[in-house]
Parts: sequence; C-alpha cells; structure tokens
Amino acid sequence: MEFDDADVGATVSCPHCSMDTVLFIPQVRIGSPSRAETPSPAQTSPAPPKHAIIVTTGNDICGHTIVRYLGIVRGLVVRAPSGTQSLFGGLKQIVGGNIESFAQVCDSARTEAFERMVKHAKQLDADGIIAVRYDATEFAPGVTEVLAYGTAVKLVDF
Repeated sequence: MEFDDADVGATVSCPHCSMDTVLFIPQVRIGSPSRAETPSPAQTSPAPPKHAIIVTTGNDICGHTIVRYLGIVRGLVVRAPSGTQSLFGGLKQIVGGNIESFAQVCDSARTEAFERMVKHAKQLDADGIIAVRYDATEFAPGVTEVLAYGTAVKLVDF
C-alpha cells in the first residue's frame, strides 16, 4: 500500500467491516535541503521510505492478517499546565464551563504520547498497533501522566 502526506491522520473505513481506523505516517525527514540549495552528492542523505502504521482501538485490523504480535508499545508523557494556564484555568473553575487552557494541555499530552507510542512501534518494525488505549493519572497536584499503549503487530499483506 502506498500513502502520501495527505493521508496522515486520516480515518480509514475498512471495506470489509466498516470499522474506522486511523492511519499514521511518521514524518521523518533526513537532510531535506530547501529547493534553493543544491547539495553535492556527498552531502545528500537519502530520505527514508515512509512506513505507514495502522493504529486502531480494535483487536484486529480488518482486511489484513496479523502474523506476529511484537509486544506492547507505549508512549508516556508527564505534563503540568504552565503558570498562565493554571491561572486562567483556576478562574474558569469559579464560573464553570469548559476550561480551554486545560483542554489544550490534555490534547497536547495525548498527541505526544500517541506519537511516542508509534515511534516505539516503528523501532520494532511494526505494521500496525491494535487495542490502543489511553490512561491518565494525576500523581502529584497539578502533574498528570498520560500513557498511550497498544499491541504492535506485523501484517502478512501490508
């Protein structure tokens, strides 16, 4: 299967079971000079091939056969809101409603945890990650751990 930059983060519906999965293509660039520069052949590093990883909360990847379970992969992030975010968040707690500054911290932490999990799967040369879950724990006042985890797999037909 071939994918391009437009496919990053795309939700793909399986043609067999209609289950939605997210396609994640890590964006790795090595030695990518601007178009104005013309490096000598000795300075040019070949760009690595893009390796798509299918990420799903399901226990299988529809339309593909899992041939090997590579183990649990995880991405861990520990975050605390900045002073400004804490101040505005604290004020918002008084009046109620969505606390957007805290939502941004949470979203950023989940995104980074997800990317770290995918990076871990790439280190194992995985084709997909199944049974993906998030977990968050406050282990100190105002400090939260966000964990993304799943099972890395190899697919026969990928």
